[in-house]
Amino acid sequence: MAATARKTAAGAETRNAFLDATAALMTERGTIDIPLSQIAERAGANIALVSYHFGGKEGLLLALARRNADEALAQAEALMAREMPPADKMRRHLTGVIATFHRYPYLYALLAALLQDPASPSARAVSGFFAEPLAAMQARLLAAIAPGMDAMHFHFAAIGACANIFMQRATLRAVFGIGDVDDVLCRRFTETTVAMLMDGILNQPATRPADESGRVS
Repeated sequence: MAATARKTAAGAETRNAFLDATAALMTERGTIDIPLSQIAERAGANIALVSYHFGGKEGLLLALARRNADEALAQAEALMAREMPPADKMRRHLTGVIATFHRYPYLYALLAALLQDPASPSARAVSGFFAEPLAAMQARLLAAIAPGMDAMHFHFAAIGACANIFMQRATLRAVFGIGDVDDVLCRRFTETTVAMLMDGILNQPATRPADESGRVS
């Protein structure tokens, strides 16, 4: 029994080493396209163990996305359970989304890559454990604040706005002379982005106009 426990602990340690190495390399290089050989070298483990523990590179990427997404979704669910006005929850939610992308700047690109083929097992998994619950939570908040706003459009506008600066290192360097998003810049970006998004929500008409067929546009 002790030997089994040691083997299980060693396996978990190896899995975490691969996940940590993948996250670190993606963050450092600003891309999710990291060769497995370099991930294994950073993890200090045999590359063959990727297949053993994850079933291959896509399984490794999915496991990393799930680890990061589970953390973010748990925070969002805890926020939803708190007693506070829906608008305050939305502000805190958007602030939390930006904080997540600041902590894991590769996450947006990683989720997008895994969702690229809607019929793939990875896309179904990401939709089930993160994308759909997140969109549903936002829709509930939006219905209480601005029922006339399209929840799908808001989801794409909000997530895109929250993630964009972390995916644009080249633009930061070339246009603004900024090498990276530090805590100060992240705080300023958060204040500006959340203010713009909340202004759009709070100034949304209560209902959307109907077209000539009577359908809401």
